[in-house]
Amino acid sequence: MERYALLTGTYNLLMGGIKDFKRSYPTEKEAFEEVQRIAQNDPFTHWAQIFDKKTDKAKIYRIVDKKIIEEKPKDCPHPESKPQAEPQYA
Repeated sequence: MERYALLTGTYNLLMGGIKDFKRSYPTEKEAFEEVQRIAQNDPFTHWAQIFDKKTDKAKIYRIVDKKIIEEKPKDCPHPESKPQAEPQYA
């Protein structure tokens, strides 16, 4: 199996699964080129994920009207610490 695994599907349930695995690629560029091909030709695929097995990180994409939109996580990891509310006393 190559370094970059490509997973795609109709619904992204965030649980993963072998049925969403399409194939693996030696480079991220080749995997993304397949995402581009799928976006243009498969009207039932609405998300894609390229998983780097070496770094254990993934890029997640939404496919809307043949356009590829990269998802940027907003809640994890926390890029900035949020100020804590001051304690309230009775």
